[in-house]
Amino acid sequence: MKRTLAAGLTALCAAAALTACSGRDDTSTAAGGCDPGITDAEIHFGTSLVQSIAGPQATAASALFDEINAAGGVAMGDGKSRKIVYTALDDGYDPARTVGNVRSLVEQQQVFAIQNLIGTASTLAVVDYLAQKNVPLVFPMTGTDELLATLDERPVVAGAVNPQTGWEVAERAKQILRDHPQGKVAVLYSNDSLGNGSLDALKSALDGSGTQIVAEQSYEQTTPSVDSQVVNLASSGADVFVNFATAGFVTQSLKKAHELSWTPETYIYSGATDTNFVLAPAGLDAADGVHSFYWIYDVSSTDHDQVPGVQEWRAFADRHADAFKSSDTIAATGYNTAQLLVAALEQMKGCTRADLLDSVRNLHAVTTDLSIDGVTFDTSADYPYAITSMAPMTFRDGSWHYDAVVTRSAER
Repeated sequence: MKRTLAAGLTALCAAAALTACSGRDDTSTAAGGCDPGITDAEIHFGTSLVQSIAGPQATAASALFDEINAAGGVAMGDGKSRKIVYTALDDGYDPARTVGNVRSLVEQQQVFAIQNLIGTASTLAVVDYLAQKNVPLVFPMTGTDELLATLDERPVVAGAVNPQTGWEVAERAKQILRDHPQGKVAVLYSNDSLGNGSLDALKSALDGSGTQIVAEQSYEQTTPSVDSQVVNLASSGADVFVNFATAGFVTQSLKKAHELSWTPETYIYSGATDTNFVLAPAGLDAADGVHSFYWIYDVSSTDHDQVPGVQEWRAFADRHADAFKSSDTIAATGYNTAQLLVAALEQMKGCTRADLLDSVRNLHAVTTDLSIDGVTFDTSADYPYAITSMAPMTFRDGSWHYDAVVTRSAER
C-alpha cells in the first residue's frame, strides 16, 4: 500500500506541466500532515449539477451521509470516524457556471475533493483547473475517452461512474455484428467529445465487417429539436439505429421515429436510459424494444423488489419520503455513487488527497445495494472508470429486462 501511495503522490506531481507541486499556495498541507478539507472529525466534499434535473441525486447522497453522520460518521481506514460534509451547487448544466462553482468550492469552501460532478462537458470544463490545484475529481458522471487519453496530464480523476465510451461502444458493436451481420446502420450523435468519440469508436469496431453505417446525423447541445435529423436517418433505409444522443434528445428521437413508423433495431447510450425522465415522455410504445446497458437496478419498476439491496433502498427512500420517492431513478443513482464514496473512505489509510485517490483507484469487487446481480465496481490506477461490468438490457412492457453481465477485459 505504501508503494501505491507513493505512486499516487508522484502522479499528482506530474501535473507540474501546469504548475510546480511545491509552488501551489492553495494546496499547502494542513496541520498534522493532512490536506485542506479534512480534520479528525470531518471530511468535506462538493459537487456541481443541474438542480432541476439531477437535484434528487444530490439530495439522496446527502440523506445517506446524514444517516451515516448521525451514527457517528464513516469509520475510515486510518482508524478515525469522520462526518461527511457535502455541498452541492446548481450550475444549470452550463459549464461556465460549473467552473465558477468548482472554483468557489475549492478556493473558498476548501473542499477535500469534488465528488460525482455531472456530465462530460462540465467535467472537461474543470478537470485542468482541478489538476492544477491538486484537488481530486472522484466518481464523475461521464465516460468520455478523453479522461483515459489524458490521464498523465490530469492525474486527479478516478472512478468515473459511466462506462468508458470506447468500451461501451465496442460491446454495442458486438451485439450488432452478432444480430445484424449485414445490417445498415444509422447514427445520431452530439457534436461534442462524447458524441464524436462514440461515432469514431463505432466506425472502428465495425470496420471490415458486413455491417455498414449508411447515415450519420449530428446535433448541437443547443439544438431545440432533432426531428429533422431523425427524418433524414429514417429515409436512409437503415434497419439499425445507434442513438448516441443524451437526455431529452433521446426522448425526441424515439418519439419521432415512432411517428414516422420507422422501426429499426434501436440501441441507446447507457447514460440516457432513465425510464421516468427519458423513455416515458417518448411514449412507452416508442421505447419498446430499445437496447442499452446499465449497472444498477431500475427502481422505477417493482420487478426486482425481492432483491435484498433493492429492499434496503426502498426502506431508505421511505425514511426520506418528504425529499424523494423510492421510484426516483435519479435519486437512486446518487445513493449508489454515495455508497461507492463511502466504500473508498472506509479503506482510505491517510488524510491527504493522494490517499483518497489511492483508495478510489483500488476498489475491488465492490457491490452496492442497487448493483445488478453479477455487477461489481472495480478500479485501477491506470483506468479512471469504476464501471467495468454492466448488464445488456432491453426495454419491454414498460421496464428494463437484464441479460448476462459483460465484463471489461483488463487487456483492452
